[in-house]
Amino acid sequence: MKQRLSLSLLIIFQLLTITGCYFHRPMVYRPDIVLKKDGQPCISIPRSEVSFFNKDKQFDIITADVFQSGIGTLWQKQYYDIQNLSLPSKYHVRVSECLRFEYRFQENITYSIGFVTTVRGNDETKNWTKKTWDREFRIKKDTDGIVKLLLDLDAREDK
Repeated sequence: MKQRLSLSLLIIFQLLTITGCYFHRPMVYRPDIVLKKDGQPCISIPRSEVSFFNKDKQFDIITADVFQSGIGTLWQKQYYDIQNLSLPSKYHVRVSECLRFEYRFQENITYSIGFVTTVRGNDETKNWTKKTWDREFRIKKDTDGIVKLLLDLDAREDK
């Protein structure tokens, strides 16, 4: 009896895994971030998101935000309102193109940026077409005046 129960649970777990009908944390993707000449970050979708056969792939930006731990949301923009199914201001980008974050980032503050995309032309109301992008960074200016970008765990280390 105990073996049958174990076997049944194993089969159920495999079926749930195969069909995707299980509770899981949604996958979060990491955008590329580099510093531009003006000291502000260029946040972009990585080149790995396009294939040889689909080089001109474009992405719709659905939402974007800037967050600071201990403070909260500093800037937020919604480009698509799922509740009203309206398109107030569509925003499209290609891979490696700097996204418009209408926020002036400062030195020595750890930021968490996030945005949600879908491949242009997909239905934004369908969750399976969306990708969530998130990354932490800090712009650090050394005592000798050199500005560098710290990402993820490095951004959270002592300032």
